[in-house]
Amino acid sequence: MSESTDSWSDERVQAELEAVLADLQTLEEHLAEPLTLSGAITELETTITMYEQTDMGPDNA
Repeated sequence: MSESTDSWSDERVQAELEAVLADLQTLEEHLAEPLTLSGAITELETTITMYEQTDMGPDNA
């Protein structure tokens, strides 16, 4: 059974999002039509920015 994401820290969520973003950007470079992932990449970049701008750490909950 996979681990529940409910127990992940904000730092881990951000790290996972950044890893997915890097994977999407790498995949996009190899696609015949690279614009097909641009929406997903933009959405992930926005989500990562939100995590960076929002201090949601355990000390400030």
